[in-house]
Amino acid sequence: MSAQQLAGRSCCWCSGTADSRFPVPVDPEQVRARGWPDWLLLALPGPDVLAPFTPEVTLSALDDLAADPTRADGADIPLLPASVLEALTTQWTEHVQDTIARGIEGGYVGVEVSTSIHTRLTALWHLDDSLGGTACTTSARTDLKMVTKLLRHARHTGQLTTDLHFLAAEYARFLGWAEFDAGNTSGAQRAWHAALRASAEAADPAHSAYLLANLALACVYDGQPGMGSNLLTTARDIAGTRTTPLVAAMIDTWRVRATAATGDAKQAARLLVQAENEYERARTGDDNPAWAYWMCRPSHMAETGRAFLDLGDPATAESLLTDGLAALEPGAMRDRVLYLAWIATAQARRRDLDAAAETAATAMDIASVVESGRCATLLAGLATELEPHRASHPVGSVLDHLANER
Repeated sequence: MSAQQLAGRSCCWCSGTADSRFPVPVDPEQVRARGWPDWLLLALPGPDVLAPFTPEVTLSALDDLAADPTRADGADIPLLPASVLEALTTQWTEHVQDTIARGIEGGYVGVEVSTSIHTRLTALWHLDDSLGGTACTTSARTDLKMVTKLLRHARHTGQLTTDLHFLAAEYARFLGWAEFDAGNTSGAQRAWHAALRASAEAADPAHSAYLLANLALACVYDGQPGMGSNLLTTARDIAGTRTTPLVAAMIDTWRVRATAATGDAKQAARLLVQAENEYERARTGDDNPAWAYWMCRPSHMAETGRAFLDLGDPATAESLLTDGLAALEPGAMRDRVLYLAWIATAQARRRDLDAAAETAATAMDIASVVESGRCATLLAGLATELEPHRASHPVGSVLDHLANER
């Protein structure tokens, strides 16, 4: 929605005759106090994204996120401005550091409950790998609602309280990831906002860094690589030395992608070397978080290969992506589409058109069993990449097939 369209709706938001998607009228005094466009944040579903970090606001954000998927489809919800993302990150980071310093007092109740929820969560991670994010949003929202009810109504103290906040943070982070993969960036941002709040209560620096890295990667995909790079630097600082080399390597690998997208080839190369060194320091027996199960060698990650496409080196990109594809877990069907789409792009840029057409056809076949808006967008971009070569018979056939699939 354009700024003009949003401005045209401002009168209904302020007058109390708001659209059902924005049921809480905006106080005209706050409109004047905040100015354009910051007052729009007050018209979004849920609590004000810049509200103080407290358990009550966290539960309100989680309730709103889990309650009504029709309010989270992003149709008329604007993306958060860069200034708000920066302010939210700063506010959250300060709160996390304070919480970590204070710690959470003892107590231990009902570990079997959190254990069973962790099992459900792990299954959902792997379902996303196979089917894509679109297929997982309903399950994530349902389980998040369950965890939020436990936080609000159950008797829990100490470690169980911490674990429930972690589960809320990870379900909200995962919901954001699933929405992002489905192509709903505004819905993803809302989920990550709630996740930041729950993570601040859990005081887990590695997970806090991870979910901030998710938000950063989405910024890169959304054409804001500078913002993504800044957020990833913050994530790396939060993780610091309080995490494992594997997690550090993951964050720095995503920094390679963000930095390459800004055009800084030297810094991207330096970060890749750093990520590889961190990965080599990882040892069997490290207390790696369960959510880091998918992390592979940095040079094998799809985002690394894509970084070299951004840097104008399709030959290196194809080599790295091909090696990464060979190392991919058999069930990771969504990632298989990402690798193949970018390999085909690299082949097209090297003018190996027969290979590009064959790779693109394979990507399309696999994409037919994956529900991922991100994959659909990549295939549409691949069609644009191949269009100038339509005269090549294999390429023309693939393009026709792509057009029929849309």
